[in-house]
Amino acid sequence: MARFSPTFIDEVLSRTDIVEIVAKHVELKRSGSNWMGLCPFHHEKSASFSVSADKQFFYCFGCGKGGSAFQFLMEHDGYSFPEVVTYLAEKAGMELPREQDYDRKEEQQKASERQQALALLAQTSQAFQTQLQAPTSQHVQHYIQQRGLPDHIIQHYQLGFAPAGYGFMAQHFGNHEDTLMALEHIGMLFKGERGYGDRFRNRFIFPIRDRRGDIVGFGGRTMQDDHAKYLNSPETPYFHKSELLYGYSEHREHIRKRKRLVIVEGYMDVLALAAFDLPIALAPLGTAIGESQLRQIFRLCESPIFCFDGDRAGYQAAWRALERMLPLLKSEHRPRFLYLPDGEDPDSLVQKEGKEAFEYRLEHEAAPTLDTWLLGLQRLAGSGADGLARMAKKADKMLSTMTDDYLKQAWTLEVEKKTSIQLQVSTAKQPVYHAPVRTTLRALPSMLSESFLAALLQKSERISQLPDEAKDFILDNKYYHKIYTQVFSQQGSEAYNSITSARQWQRDFPEIADNISRWMTQEPVSDLEFTSLVLDMRTLLLGQKMTMSHDLAEIAAFKKLETMLKHEQKEINAEMDGQRRGNE
Repeated sequence: MARFSPTFIDEVLSRTDIVEIVAKHVELKRSGSNWMGLCPFHHEKSASFSVSADKQFFYCFGCGKGGSAFQFLMEHDGYSFPEVVTYLAEKAGMELPREQDYDRKEEQQKASERQQALALLAQTSQAFQTQLQAPTSQHVQHYIQQRGLPDHIIQHYQLGFAPAGYGFMAQHFGNHEDTLMALEHIGMLFKGERGYGDRFRNRFIFPIRDRRGDIVGFGGRTMQDDHAKYLNSPETPYFHKSELLYGYSEHREHIRKRKRLVIVEGYMDVLALAAFDLPIALAPLGTAIGESQLRQIFRLCESPIFCFDGDRAGYQAAWRALERMLPLLKSEHRPRFLYLPDGEDPDSLVQKEGKEAFEYRLEHEAAPTLDTWLLGLQRLAGSGADGLARMAKKADKMLSTMTDDYLKQAWTLEVEKKTSIQLQVSTAKQPVYHAPVRTTLRALPSMLSESFLAALLQKSERISQLPDEAKDFILDNKYYHKIYTQVFSQQGSEAYNSITSARQWQRDFPEIADNISRWMTQEPVSDLEFTSLVLDMRTLLLGQKMTMSHDLAEIAAFKKLETMLKHEQKEINAEMDGQRRGNE
């Protein structure tokens, strides 16, 4: 893994224009000193996505995502942090820093091996494409015509054919031992007692790409009677089927622009919809959908539609997807489930009914997840009083996996209405987070803590203006308190720089990276408002000290000071009200 110093990272960011980076993916319009556009990370009708050229930060007031150019490319394109740094550094014409000889050689070797493997996979795909046009592949061409796949789909998705029998790989690439080992390494060959054999034989080939668009493996449909109708590449360093979605690379931008995503069960479903100008479908690779795939889906679209056959197997597949979805589900997510008529799949249905009819089903027949869940619980539990008890018990177990407390409460109420049984999850005591503190003083309220810290960070001179007792301020969020301690320690120095420090804190505290982005892009807090926040902090701190004190004289002095602070706060509030009325 490449290592970059904070100095180098800051230099990369200083040479990067985040507006230019974001504008390649989002249509931006000038709004005051910032740029605004529709958020690429969630569905919205009015622009709430802000990009600050001055601070080199982006932030969405709708979904809360934010950060620097690094975070944007990592979230939007799926790159790792080292890949983003490398890409932006090279784009800026910077020379990458030299690492220790051993680390550099090891990293270069891994990068070289990956590049060679991906190049070999691309060559393999080209060989399959060429074979599809061969005279010996007429039965596959006839199959493609039967399935209604037009030529532009064949070309765009680079579909191919692996001929029957053994030896195609060796015939095309040669039978040198190193070559055969490399083909085995990428999953194209397997080694048996009689030597190497082709994994894909007499199969219609679907290249499978990762999020970067590189071919990392293949899926193959048999062209003969075979116990395995579909076969995928084996697990390799580059191909992990539980983390991949067929069509992701090809359809990502279409899905974001159209704000619609359909999850289907097969490769042919993805291609059939694309052939009808619906390049909005993705499919897992022949297995039940997993957590990693669900995370990718929700990052791409907050309201995906999971499309299943209307038979028993379709209901079972939908239930498995729903169970795995619950721990990831948030109140902002709006997934739906669509069951097709019995005996139909998206491929057959769109061929029969056409694009508009299929879109009508997506819009009007897809059911919300809650409805799908309740229906599934009723199917599992059966009827009668004992059925209601089983339904409540199963719901309790599933709700315990949900992490969004508000959504959990809403769903709990719906089940309790259906069963007239109070669930245990609704009465269970929720764990309470206790932030670590330096003393036994009670921590300050979270909203005030954040407002105070955000306002403090906007201007470096505010640090030196803090009163003496500010050293005792305790912010209830442990990350906020760590940042505040660092800032307060720089009181009286010229070392503090808000932008540089914010970037460093985002790296140090990724748990609140979005919050930091919001602080740096929000409207400036006036000096008067900041003075009011400081007074609030002093008043609360004073109240905490009075609670702890047992000295009557000290308490009397505290109360006198509290009265003075409240009077001062009242005057400032009156002044701020006057300013607001003057601006109206």
